[in-house]
Amino acid sequence: YLERLAFEVRYCDMQNVNLSKCSTNVENKVSYAESDIVDHEIVTSPHVSKLNEIIANLKDTIWIKDVQLENLHREKSRLLAELKKQQRCNRNLKQQLDGERIFYQREKDYFVEEMQRYRGRYTGNVSKFQQQWRKELEEVQDSLEQENKQLRLELLDKNKVTYNLCVKFLRMKHAKDTLRYKLDQLLHEHLLVMAEMMEKLDEARKEFNLIVSEKFQEPLPLNKAKFLQVVQRNNRLTYENATLKVQVHQLTQNIDKLKSHMQRPKKINVGANIIEKLATQSNTRFSLNKAKKIALLTKLSQPTDRIEDAEMISQVNSESADDCVLNHAKDVKRDFKGFHVKCPQSVPSGIVQTSIISRQNR
Repeated sequence: YLERLAFEVRYCDMQNVNLSKCSTNVENKVSYAESDIVDHEIVTSPHVSKLNEIIANLKDTIWIKDVQLENLHREKSRLLAELKKQQRCNRNLKQQLDGERIFYQREKDYFVEEMQRYRGRYTGNVSKFQQQWRKELEEVQDSLEQENKQLRLELLDKNKVTYNLCVKFLRMKHAKDTLRYKLDQLLHEHLLVMAEMMEKLDEARKEFNLIVSEKFQEPLPLNKAKFLQVVQRNNRLTYENATLKVQVHQLTQNIDKLKSHMQRPKKINVGANIIEKLATQSNTRFSLNKAKKIALLTKLSQPTDRIEDAEMISQVNSESADDCVLNHAKDVKRDFKGFHVKCPQSVPSGIVQTSIISRQNR
């Protein structure tokens, strides 16, 4: 609004300047006209009338310009009054704004001081809380470190125990493999001996059957038949005693060897390569021993009346080492019972036939 007022004032000034210029021009023209009139008095009357009309017109225009100038002066005075009023209002507004600015600046300073004071209190409280919190954290950290140390020590102890157990287990496994290998060797030797004994017994049975078939074809008297029965019983009992003695001797040897091997073995440095070698060796030994056992059993199974005795002997000698140590008494009783059940099948056929003949004669 002030700019508009200033622009209107400036426009009025320019119009005043233009009007003053026009008035000066008119006056100059009038003076020129008067001079022309004076100079040209000899001009004709039409020219004078025209000049009078021009002068009248110029006076009218001057009067109009004067009226316009008066209007412009009045407008200018009005605009100046409005301008002064606006300037006064602006000064009042400026003073009011300055007062408000000073008031709000004071309020701002007061609030800044309050904020600084509260910030100082808060930082003090926070510092105390942080110190207390740090102390608590340090205490918790110390307790956790102590627990970690204890757990680490316990873990080390458990690792040592597990390592020792693993070493002991591997030693026991090695000892078990060696015992199994030795037992397999002993079983192989025992089976060879039993095969030789069976061959010899078969030969003796054949010879005895020949003798019985040749000499006892005729019916025997009662005394000789009883004597023959006693001889047959004695032969059967001697056969049973021989087999039982062989089995008992074998079992006692196995028990003594197991007791000797159950003592504390020597320390062995166990590693991954050693474990792999032991595993491969045990697998190869087991496969070889299994093949040997199968071959020997096939050899022993050729005489028909000795199959069950060979199976019984292989079952007794192929038991595990731990079962032989813990349950050797039960195994001996079971072997005795099985042998008493199976021995009548292994009695020579000639003796059975002669006993039947003697019973028929009775």
